[in-house]
Amino acid sequence: MSETLLPSNATEAEVALDLATARIGEIPIVARTLWNPETCPTYLLPWLAWALGVDEWDSSWSEDAKRATIAASVDIHRHKGTVAAVKRAVAAAGLGDATLQERYGRRYYDGTFLHDGSIDYLEPDHWAEYRLVLSRPISIAQADQVRRVVGAVAPVRSHLKALDFTEALNLENAQIAHDGTYTYGVA
Repeated sequence: MSETLLPSNATEAEVALDLATARIGEIPIVARTLWNPETCPTYLLPWLAWALGVDEWDSSWSEDAKRATIAASVDIHRHKGTVAAVKRAVAAAGLGDATLQERYGRRYYDGTFLHDGSIDYLEPDHWAEYRLVLSRPISIAQADQVRRVVGAVAPVRSHLKALDFTEALNLENAQIAHDGTYTYGVA
């Protein structure tokens, strides 16, 4: 019995394709592990990220950050255009927790804010502008990355006005060098 199902008048390309696919069972990777970010081999993570539509990818990330980003991508796509998607995207990129402030600068005298000098009375932002307050300092390069990540998942009508990490910047622990890599709290 013939090992091929090709007819006798098959072209050379069809025969070559048949020979190539005849050995597919010899590949040692189980296909179902390839679509799982936890079990996918490390060298295939960039292709899995591309297949699942990861918006931002950096080959210098740690393996754990890459796997977390891929795992979060489906949920991020499901909730794109929401505050939750912005927070998840920033967290998945390994940049800590973020608080999204809309209509920043608008202050009411209804007890919402303490009038103790901790806030400033700026002109209120436009209704479609927002700020991200990050829980840890980020470099200028990371700020560019955050802008790309957030731009991919934020509502199209909204505009990122500022990245604020002034609260986290007040740590005097010698982790930040004043060499132009970091700004002083707003990027």
